[in-house]
Amino acid sequence: MENIKVIARSKDSGSTKSLLKKGMVPGIIYGKNSEPSQIVFEDKALQKLMHSGVFYSKIINLDVEGKKEKVLPKQLQYHPVTDKLIHFDFLRVQDDTKVTVEIEVEFLNRDICPGLKQGGVLNLVRRMIELSCNANNIPEKLQYDLVSAEIGDAIKISNIELPDGVKPTITDRDFVVATLVPPTIEVEEEPTPEEEVEGEAIEGETEEGTDSKEDQDSGDSSEDKKAEPTEDKPK
Repeated sequence: MENIKVIARSKDSGSTKSLLKKGMVPGIIYGKNSEPSQIVFEDKALQKLMHSGVFYSKIINLDVEGKKEKVLPKQLQYHPVTDKLIHFDFLRVQDDTKVTVEIEVEFLNRDICPGLKQGGVLNLVRRMIELSCNANNIPEKLQYDLVSAEIGDAIKISNIELPDGVKPTITDRDFVVATLVPPTIEVEEEPTPEEEVEGEAIEGETEEGTDSKEDQDSGDSSEDKKAEPTEDKPK
């Protein structure tokens, strides 16, 4: 991999605020029983690395003003309001340095998987697997072939082939990575006999206990007629 040139940060580099305005991001390299080194990374170059995929599990070769450094990204810090990248932490590593990384699981042959063709659904319990390995032996991804997977199958970590020297950090159990579950079918519930009787009673009560608008209007009209005063005819 080509060495990426970065600048060592000094007192003359200016404040963090001024660096960010210039399109530079300050950061630190630590580890390997050496003194931490403060460096400055061009924001565009760092963003390109971040969006190239598997950023946190990829070894980066840096050229810090002529000094070669092999690092593994560990943490990024963002501004709480603008969400702009303002700092990074890189772990200094050697080929035999033990590191912990998260690696994605890729599922092959989904289109011909028997369980999926029958309408099953692949339920991902763990999309990423945390692994322990040497820095020079980090796998790009893990793979599992679904060519014979059936509905009801549980895919465990023991079913996934790991490279030599690569182990999951969870060692006390054979944990599940994914399951192939039946399709979910929504069934409309039929009303119970009690609900039907209750519904009929409510309807009957409405019919008997409530007068129609015409009856109410008719009754009101009759009462109005009875209440109208009669004029006395002159004698």
